[in-house]
Amino acid sequence: TEDKVVIVYETMWGSTEKMARKISEGLIDAGISVKLFDIALADRTEVVSEMLEAKGFLFGSSTHDNDMLPTLAGFLAFVKGLKPKNRLAASFGSFGWAGGAQKGIEAIIKEGGVEVAQPALTLQYAPDEADLKRCYEWGKAFAQMLRDRKNF
Repeated sequence: TEDKVVIVYETMWGSTEKMARKISEGLIDAGISVKLFDIALADRTEVVSEMLEAKGFLFGSSTHDNDMLPTLAGFLAFVKGLKPKNRLAASFGSFGWAGGAQKGIEAIIKEGGVEVAQPALTLQYAPDEADLKRCYEWGKAFAQMLRDRKNF
């Protein structure tokens, strides 16, 4: 595997996409290669191909009906079946009234045998400048966890 993180997200109103882009900036500034995919638009084969080379996965979704959006849910069911080994993952996303997407994402990640490396990052509504700074720092922290992990 490479010092690379694949970020796969689905967004409803653009907030989770903003988070994904700022997280990727933190990773890149920390020296980690990033591939960013909106799963509603991406070719799943390309995404999985990139994941096979990556040490880390970040999955993001807006919350709808207290869970993740449906396209990401289907993709994660597929990834769970692949049972990727020796990878780190985490989840992020935005919500309006009530959260819940990240809990569902983390459950699937764990069922697939991937270690959840850090607590989920959740933001209510559209991210402001302070929230975007948190996203950037969260990305940098994930990069450090990848570097600290010795058994890849």
